[in-house]
Amino acid sequence: MNDDVAAEERDQKAIYEQRCEDFRSLNGFLWQSPLIIMTLTGGLWFAVASFALSDSARTMLLVFAGLANLLMIGALIRLRWVMQSVLRDIRRYDGKHRIGGNYIIVGIFSALLAMTAFGSFVASSHPAAYFTKTAAAMAAD
Repeated sequence: MNDDVAAEERDQKAIYEQRCEDFRSLNGFLWQSPLIIMTLTGGLWFAVASFALSDSARTMLLVFAGLANLLMIGALIRLRWVMQSVLRDIRRYDGKHRIGGNYIIVGIFSALLAMTAFGSFVASSHPAAYFTKTAAAMAAD
């Protein structure tokens, strides 16, 4: 009988440690994901501003950047929701009371991504008005 109790305690400890490891991993993703999408957006904006592209190509790149930013908002919210579920399990194993989710960081990242998406969509409507270099001017250089 004591062996069963000891085995149960070992199992619970292993589950607890794994949930903590899961949370650490998810937290890393939470902080890395906005940097990845910002790099993508910056690269697309650089391409639009620097390369000899037609207005339709610029529009497509800017629309893609805007959509990528909006989709990342959904991904961040989902990631934080999963993190909250893992945290709830950890707190249950610790015997601590349940706490509500704190989405401040995700909200801040989401607001920044939404503003960037809005900027991309505005610029995509008429890229020549926002980017001074045209394909013809770049060909002359």
